[in-house]
Amino acid sequence: MALAISDIRVIAGDRKILGPVSAKIEPGRMTGVIGPNGAGKSTLLKAISGERRPQTGHVSLDGDDVFAIPPAELARRRAVLPQAAAIAFPFTAFEIVGLGLRQRAGLTATARRHAVEEAFAAVDLEGFGDRLYQRLSGGEQQRVQLARVLCQIGRPVEDGRAKLLILDEPTASLDIRHQLDVLTIARRFADGGGIVVTVLHDLNMAVGFCDRLMVLQAGALAADGEPARLVEEGVLSKVFGTPMTVLQPSGWARPAVLPDLSAIGSGRRSCALPQPVARIERSRTHAH
Repeated sequence: MALAISDIRVIAGDRKILGPVSAKIEPGRMTGVIGPNGAGKSTLLKAISGERRPQTGHVSLDGDDVFAIPPAELARRRAVLPQAAAIAFPFTAFEIVGLGLRQRAGLTATARRHAVEEAFAAVDLEGFGDRLYQRLSGGEQQRVQLARVLCQIGRPVEDGRAKLLILDEPTASLDIRHQLDVLTIARRFADGGGIVVTVLHDLNMAVGFCDRLMVLQAGALAADGEPARLVEEGVLSKVFGTPMTVLQPSGWARPAVLPDLSAIGSGRRSCALPQPVARIERSRTHAH
């Protein structure tokens, strides 16, 4: 079975935020959602997670309407890593990660501790359990939240049904090593038979890790397909409105893209300082 998105539209007041969008996402696949700022990426994730009901269309997981699945059951079948999670109370990192186990009944205290410790190890945070969440760096907090999500979702497939892992900008605030670690975790979840849908801003990470890219522009699905094909056809340059150079690094299975920096300094992409700043810079120069 699969995640099915059928002609959904999300409207706020008289403004269309998203749609129409339709897609069928099979288990064992990692799907990246990319597009310019304000394209509707996070709104799409909220719709497929059951957080925000679209005005038209429907979303189903294994044939079940996500908005009709009881909350406790939905929490066992899909997990969501949001862009940011504000925690107002002085919880430890261990307590935050342990929240992911609330829907997993029947676990002993020892089994729960073991599950939390495994999640910490998966995100490279061994020994962080006793630290206060608020005192962690932004990147460390992001990885704690991912550990919580991993505790919640458990195995990629359970009782013959694929689970859904939804990640909204999971690499934000992370250094390059931990970006790779996080996306490798997502990749393994998909390879294990689960379904992964993730919003990414790094186009090369998206092309390198994902089996499929859904490209949003102004709320609509501008392109949908295999990453290398979209790169080679120039789709990304058109959607982002930026010329890009396509490279094929030696030993890489897929192409890479770089923004065309040759336009810097031209009239179209002038890097001239704003006038007040320019005056300050000139005065400093003359003072010396």
